[in-house]
Amino acid sequence: MKLNLFKRSMIFATFFGSCLCIALIVASLGTTQWIEARAKRTSNPLESEGRISFGLFEGHKELNVGYGWRNRNFSVKAGTHPARRWAWCGCAGQLGAALAAAGGAAILAALASAARARASPRPLLISNSLAVLFTLGAISVWLTEYFLRLQYNVMSDEDLANTWTSDGMADLGLSFWLVVAASISALANIICVMVAMADGRDEDTIAPALEEKVNGAIMLY
Repeated sequence: MKLNLFKRSMIFATFFGSCLCIALIVASLGTTQWIEARAKRTSNPLESEGRISFGLFEGHKELNVGYGWRNRNFSVKAGTHPARRWAWCGCAGQLGAALAAAGGAAILAALASAARARASPRPLLISNSLAVLFTLGAISVWLTEYFLRLQYNVMSDEDLANTWTSDGMADLGLSFWLVVAASISALANIICVMVAMADGRDEDTIAPALEEKVNGAIMLY
């Protein structure tokens, strides 16, 4: 039994949704705006100012103690990241799994839309569901760490020793919201597949009905 044009279109649409999901996850991993924070020194809060932003692997810091800005890029990983090891590993690991699931969903969507015979939508649903699950897991881990730790401090031990503080001055950045958008994209794929499954019409069932109507019109004539 062949898929009708509507079903093929809905399934093929999930290919683009999966590609978008992949692009958003890669962008979130490669950018440095998971957290954006301001800072000041408790010893001279009026003269000092700081800006810190960092992602899962790299960050940027600008500090001014009253004598001009000092800019510095820094690399971060588990153990040296402002987020604790469990949060860094949990977030990075789940995003990697989500990336693999979205890649699998893109391949399955391309194969299913190109197949002549009707293909089972279950693998496509499973792969997109995994992408949603892992992105939501990464979001949950990062939000937990943000509310427990990062909103109070993103400074290094060296900066803390120099009386710098970011308490109450940190916000979730663009990179985090890219993961939220990736999760929404994968969820939209699931909706497309379910809509396609709900449409019970196929080419092999539509054609006889159309042929019967044509024959009836000829007989009436």
